[in-house]
Amino acid sequence: MNPTMNRNLFALAFLNAFVVFGLTARAADSVALPSSIVRSPICIAVSTDSEVAYIADRTARCLSVVDLQTNVLVGEIPLRGMPQGLVLSSDGGLLYVTERSPGVGAGTIAVIDTKSREVTSRIPVGHWPTDVALSYNDTRLYVANQDSHTVSVIDLSKGTDAAICSVPVVREPYSLAVSPDNRTVVVANLLPFGAGTDVGFSASVSLLRCTDADAIPTATHLKLPTGSSSVKGVCVSPDNQWAYVVHNLGRFNLPVTQLERGWVNTTALTVIDLPRGRLAATVLLDELMQGAPDPDSIVCTNDGHTLWISHSGVHKISRLDVGQLHQMLAGNLSPELESIKDGSQANIWVKIKNGNAQVADLANDLTALYISKILTKFPSGGIGPRGIALTKDDSKVIVANYFSGSVAVIDTNTGELLSTIMLGDAVEPDLVRQGEIAFHDARLAFQQWLSCASCHPNDGRTDALRWDFMRDGIGNAKDTPSLILVRETPPLNRRATRKTVRECARTGVMVSHRIMPTSAEVDGLTAYLNSLEPESNPNLTEQGKLTDAAERGKAIFEGKGSCLYCHPAPYYTDKQMHNVGTPSPHEPDGQYDTPSLIELHRTAPYLHDGRAAEIRDVFTVHDEQGDHGSTKELSESELDDLIEYLRSL
Repeated sequence: MNPTMNRNLFALAFLNAFVVFGLTARAADSVALPSSIVRSPICIAVSTDSEVAYIADRTARCLSVVDLQTNVLVGEIPLRGMPQGLVLSSDGGLLYVTERSPGVGAGTIAVIDTKSREVTSRIPVGHWPTDVALSYNDTRLYVANQDSHTVSVIDLSKGTDAAICSVPVVREPYSLAVSPDNRTVVVANLLPFGAGTDVGFSASVSLLRCTDADAIPTATHLKLPTGSSSVKGVCVSPDNQWAYVVHNLGRFNLPVTQLERGWVNTTALTVIDLPRGRLAATVLLDELMQGAPDPDSIVCTNDGHTLWISHSGVHKISRLDVGQLHQMLAGNLSPELESIKDGSQANIWVKIKNGNAQVADLANDLTALYISKILTKFPSGGIGPRGIALTKDDSKVIVANYFSGSVAVIDTNTGELLSTIMLGDAVEPDLVRQGEIAFHDARLAFQQWLSCASCHPNDGRTDALRWDFMRDGIGNAKDTPSLILVRETPPLNRRATRKTVRECARTGVMVSHRIMPTSAEVDGLTAYLNSLEPESNPNLTEQGKLTDAAERGKAIFEGKGSCLYCHPAPYYTDKQMHNVGTPSPHEPDGQYDTPSLIELHRTAPYLHDGRAAEIRDVFTVHDEQGDHGSTKELSESELDDLIEYLRSL
């Protein structure tokens, strides 16, 4: 596909075009929120009778109610914060919705009576709840807490405030799925944890096992293939046998010169054998010459034979015949598939069947699903598909198109768009919103292999991987920096080669995405990057103050530790280059830009190449000569206090 096609800015024309995709429904008179609010639907739950869809709207901070019989928006329920996850009780009477408040204080789960459409109670959980799931007998509620890297377990049979425990997982749990037998909760951890210089660095999936209905879950963690990050969607098969996880699969051990071969950012589905607690296979959802980046959500049909996946970067949804995939993994190939050659050799499936290749090799084969003809992609009916849900009979898939402010109803047999339901009047996007759309749009990249958000998920933060860009030579990979407050911290990137945000936006698309952006696209991206702000810090007290330990750490930071010289407030960077004793073979001068310490607790791993897995490692493992401030003489307790302060910034 010509990468310059269809790139004339993504503004009002995009949004207005959505109304002609299908049978557009207008909001009913009962809707309370002003129509001028920008709508961003992010997740969906469908009632047990398939008559109603409940849609969490992140920017409008409400729950939209859609009648699926008439395809009309019939109501909205205001929420206290940004919703991201929701789940219906088995009888459809109660709805549990995450609420993430932008201010100080704990997040909550809003409990909504679906008949009265009113919030009846709220359950306090972590500061940043991202998803919520129910056991199939409705007795336990599971909540993913992104801020504390935990999953809360709540015993609903004893009341909504009866927390059983908080189970630690790996890093930033993003989504949850409960097996139908209630024995396993599968947790998609968004980001990897560890040292970025580890050649096997990857994100993990956590399995919370419950031996019986009253047991405290125990956690095990399965590492995904090397380079896995942005792990978002997860579901479990109806027979309790399989869990399916979608994620980005980055080739961070290779330079980005390999972009045109599809070897930088690929898109993957990983199959987990739940009874055995092991990875069964990872397959690529891309095509040979075109990517399918930024997968967001995944759902399984009632018969377990089909998966539906949303690809927010390319505005498509995928239908995968997973029943046939399992047959192929077992070596049961059709004569047609067996006859297909890979050049002069047998194809990957035949090699696996004959023992000439391993199942693990599928993670590196862009042709595996293409030649098997079990994966079909359809337009999502809008821009930026996120949450998806199926009707009870699996005849329709409902898609939340984030940047369209709309919900699409699509026929699962044909992929035909049956209806587009607007969640409010189309609002002309301002320059920041235009830039946000471009930031998440893989059409702004050669062969659509990636978007800016592929490396900067979480509203412009980090994928935790390191990448070897060509702007400063090859062989010196750098950790992905957060883009929060970049307008205040130039020059940019680890070697300070970009002087302004606009230059960074323009050259980022040119170098990383391999296309030439238009001036308007650069304007939008610059405005969006300039708008990125830090979130309220969950390590502060409920009053937004430093803890006692952080107060002691602040005194060390400003005094004995000598940190203030290179990291002065308010942005905690002097915007200068320094050698702190961490040179690279290709950069022996060791000169790197002083990073801002704002949101340091979210930006692991640390140092220019991610060699430090944790903040403590910066001082105790990677500062042999005492070049990183005056921290070598700190006692263990003083170092604890300093780290507490750094985590509070």
